[in-house]
Amino acid sequence: MKSGNRLCNEEHFSHVRNSPSDPFLRQAARFWELRRLVYNAILAAIVLLWLFLTWPHFRPALTLGSLEAFSALGLAANLCYSAAYLAEFFMQALVPEAYWRRFRLTLFALGTLLAIVMENYWIADEIYPYANQPSPSFIGGTDSMWSAHIASNMNFPAPLAVLGFLAACGGTFLALGSAIVFWFARKPRFARIAAIAIGTGAAVYLALLLGFSADSQATTLPRGHEKYFCEIDCHLAYSVVDVKTQTDGHFIVTLRTRFDETTTSPNRPKDAPLMPSPREVHLIDAAGHDYTPVSTQGTPLSTPLKPADSYTTQLEFNLPQNATGLRLLINTIPSWPDHLVIGDENSWLHKKTYFAL
Repeated sequence: MKSGNRLCNEEHFSHVRNSPSDPFLRQAARFWELRRLVYNAILAAIVLLWLFLTWPHFRPALTLGSLEAFSALGLAANLCYSAAYLAEFFMQALVPEAYWRRFRLTLFALGTLLAIVMENYWIADEIYPYANQPSPSFIGGTDSMWSAHIASNMNFPAPLAVLGFLAACGGTFLALGSAIVFWFARKPRFARIAAIAIGTGAAVYLALLLGFSADSQATTLPRGHEKYFCEIDCHLAYSVVDVKTQTDGHFIVTLRTRFDETTTSPNRPKDAPLMPSPREVHLIDAAGHDYTPVSTQGTPLSTPLKPADSYTTQLEFNLPQNATGLRLLINTIPSWPDHLVIGDENSWLHKKTYFAL
């Protein structure tokens, strides 16, 4: 009799725990967060296997910069894993309970398999070829392209910034569309969840955007030091190589543009040119006055480059005699998405990297 009562109580508890009235996030988190540990353990084990089976190939790459890179990749992997909540949301809303509980396991297995394939591809194609080579030289020493300490137009890894922006746009439109569909389908619970997701996602993204802008610092580079531009990859580096003042008050700055071949994949064709994004150049004095070039000579800044190519451009400015404390700013001509890309120099309140003259 007691055994029968115990069995009934367990069945009742199981029914209550997994009943449709159980909040969506509680049901989803109970399943997915426990398996997130398995997911991360599998991906970490693959990294360790690469290190062990190819040792000492990766030993030169085990630096602080590489730890930052793997941390960023781990964050990206977990952000991708969190997309399971989106699938869970639609499964609970549209699929009978008897089926979506089975779909969960299938989705977890397929998603983990895809992550394993992508991780091995990334390590084999983007990391392994450079692991036993010295890092390229940057300001004040050597560092990796993933490091936040190089001078660039980004203070957040550019691939993650672009993926984050695209995900934010796609997620916002999807959540907004879902809220409208569920509202007219008379499923207010799921419509509210979609609306809450929009607000929460926007708040998190805005916090990251403004947080990395607040963390940025205005930097002025000495002559000859390079500023890298990262759209998705950080290939192009700019530096001031010469400055001349003419008797008629004209000020001529010679700017060097270089395609850093050490930042490309070995599989990239060596004769494939790269088209620079549109650039704008400003000369700023100590009083904050802004001057643009009155003429340009040499190779235009929009000229494509192949790996290891470089060229120089002479920019002529007409300055008043009392202009002092001159700094040169070169940046990408901002379009509206730039203002909303995390860590981009053109994003809201983000500080700039200048060249000292």
